[in-house]
Amino acid sequence: MAIKQIPLRLDEATAEKLRLRSAVEHRSMNEMVREAVREYERAHPISRERMLELVRAIVKEDKALLKALRDA
Repeated sequence: MAIKQIPLRLDEATAEKLRLRSAVEHRSMNEMVREAVREYERAHPISRERMLELVRAIVKEDKALLKALRDA
């Protein structure tokens, strides 16, 4: 699996808590953030129907942009 690098901004207190926990658990901060995201996804699943609703809304809202990209 390829790893995608993304910018992540945390307030100072949260970043310090993550740094300390990382040191205590001997795990990288990146590993801990990836695990937190996976846990969030499991706890808050999005149904296929809801995902389709979201995609349809994006298509409707960005119809002109999508047409311009298609025609480019």
